[in-house]
Amino acid sequence: MIIIGGTVLTPSEQIEDAVIFIDNGKITEITTRSALKNLPTDQVIDATNKFIVPGFIDPHTHIGIYRLEGDPGDHGIDLVDPITPQLNVVEGMDVFDPAFDGALSAGVTTVGILPGAYMSFGSSVERITIMPGQGAIFKTNKRMIEESAFVKVAVGEHPKRFLAEQKLSPTTRMGIMSELRKMFLKAKEYSLKEEKNYDPKLEALVPVIEGKIPLRVHIHTARDIVSVLRFSQEFSIKVILDHATEAFLVKDELTDVPIVYGPIVFSKRGTELENLDSSNLSKIRELVFSITTDHPTIPIEYLDMLAGLATAEGYSISQALSLITVNAAKILGIDDRVGSIEPGKDADIVILSGEPFSPDTHVEYTIVDGEVCYKGGID
Repeated sequence: MIIIGGTVLTPSEQIEDAVIFIDNGKITEITTRSALKNLPTDQVIDATNKFIVPGFIDPHTHIGIYRLEGDPGDHGIDLVDPITPQLNVVEGMDVFDPAFDGALSAGVTTVGILPGAYMSFGSSVERITIMPGQGAIFKTNKRMIEESAFVKVAVGEHPKRFLAEQKLSPTTRMGIMSELRKMFLKAKEYSLKEEKNYDPKLEALVPVIEGKIPLRVHIHTARDIVSVLRFSQEFSIKVILDHATEAFLVKDELTDVPIVYGPIVFSKRGTELENLDSSNLSKIRELVFSITTDHPTIPIEYLDMLAGLATAEGYSISQALSLITVNAAKILGIDDRVGSIEPGKDADIVILSGEPFSPDTHVEYTIVDGEVCYKGGID
């Protein structure tokens, strides 16, 4: 496949009238039309006057787990046990979820899929336990990249209140952190044993203890962020903060901590979300972060809209684009293969009718692994 013409935003650089060569699912060469003596004619997509960008990435979704807001049942948590690191979302996924097609129509090519539940507009507290399980990384063509990519935990008001509703313990911040510490002390001891009696919970935590995968932490307030940072230092583990609404209040402590921020459009309800505002983007721009829809909280089709809000806070188009491409890829640990347009990387490419984040711009092609997975908006 060859894409000819158009403006490429890699997003670190801009290439005009570009030609992109794709072979066996990979980008093999990027040049310009003027540099070619003979223009190819086979398997060509004409992108003249279009914008060509990397496939969008949402690191925090519940796609395939919950189809819609208000989807009945708890598919991403176990209501009997608040600590279940051995559970994996892959074993509860619905690959026929139409949101995969919706993602492709909006240029989203890679997603992180997490256990737990979305932030419901219809409930005063998110349905989430202390440690709901393991998350995975998928392409939206339904190809799995990594099955056990991280373990998710939750701290703060949401799990505290949800556990109280379910008549489970603990129901305090102190109790939640105590339970986490207890599990990680056991996992650390377990990891050092040469001979061990198999324990699925502790086995699931060993990769976190050994630094092979990160701990994804559902978190909102500054007080909880400080507590989790102290915990991560105690066990020398890698953490990624999800939501992190009040990260701007402790940004000096977060210079090296990846953040999946948002969704930044939501109801301000409860103490955890009282400081939620898109203007926070201007306060955390020096941090390592990406944007999320938390699908189906915000339908995944609006990922680019959420990133586009950054342009109102002083971000350039390429900087806003990075929030849903290369930044997201780095946070997921897959930036060696996706997140930018350059030779050697997966051919995950989106062709837009106009400038990114413009209200009248639409997706014309979504290409995943070198194959056209969506084609629309073309006369």
